[in-house]
Amino acid sequence: MTHFKQPPVLQNAQGELRKVGFELEFAHVGIEESAGIIQELYGGRREVEQRFSQRVVGTRLGDFNVEIDLQLLTNKTYRHFFEKLGLKLEDIHFGNTNLEAILETVLENLMTKFFPYEVASPPISITDIAQFEPLREALFEHHAEGTEAFPTNAFGTHINVEVPDTDAETIRRYLQAFLVLYPWLLEVGHTDFMRQKLTAFINPFPEEYVRHVLHPDYQPELDTLISDYHRYNPDRNRPLDLYPLFAALKPELIKRYANLGKVKPRRTFHYRLPNCRISQPDWSLALEWNNWVVIEELANNPALLAEMRNAYRKMKDDTLIGFEHKWAKQTAQWLS
Repeated sequence: MTHFKQPPVLQNAQGELRKVGFELEFAHVGIEESAGIIQELYGGRREVEQRFSQRVVGTRLGDFNVEIDLQLLTNKTYRHFFEKLGLKLEDIHFGNTNLEAILETVLENLMTKFFPYEVASPPISITDIAQFEPLREALFEHHAEGTEAFPTNAFGTHINVEVPDTDAETIRRYLQAFLVLYPWLLEVGHTDFMRQKLTAFINPFPEEYVRHVLHPDYQPELDTLISDYHRYNPDRNRPLDLYPLFAALKPELIKRYANLGKVKPRRTFHYRLPNCRISQPDWSLALEWNNWVVIEELANNPALLAEMRNAYRKMKDDTLIGFEHKWAKQTAQWLS
């Protein structure tokens, strides 16, 4: 069994244990069943917001969210089309049900072929992270299907880990560590081709931005760090999404940016790269978490980070074909 490694910095700037939460995307185990699993493991009670979104609140870990990861269903946006026709689906009855319930059943059966169910955990202390593993095990036992189960399953495991500090220098180091480790993370995490190449969910950072951030003189103030990030990445679809963090630190600045959708402010790194291989018996949350810890370790080793930044830029300049694989191999040697 893989154990959860501890990062080099356990506490935040206030001297409190940092917190971490997970989001798991999967198929085959529905909302009712998922909520029941959470209750069996952690207690709590259900709050049914609507058919496609529930909460399990008051558990011994905190509050969980369970939903279908699709606004068409969770926000009932399909209603707009019928309202334009003057139809209220909930008022059209067939026996003991109505047309809205029938339509939602059809949409759920269709959409969950392509869009996942999602369980979002509460944040808990970083030293207690292993308490999420029984949930992963229970979903596996209930035959949840992950990224590898079907070619269109572009499902992910998202890790929301509290930042150790909110100053620009700390955020920059973590971002730089992620960028130089990215090719290695793709290989060691076996990032799914569908997620990596055929969908926009985890688009890589543009090479121009990578070069900009990895330059030895890049030491921006927070406002510049944020404006640079948005200039090169004007959407949420990045493997390390910093908008929730920036929205928590500079809400007035983020509100100026259009087309981001709803951004929930959180003082966390929103790490979106890992697959959700939940139907594989040898997979665990610890495997993905431990890859994140490598980012933490590099971010807190300034000398090695500077060396790898410079080597990355040099190899990139000297390599015409196959840079990612060569750099991943070089990274593995450094890390060993």
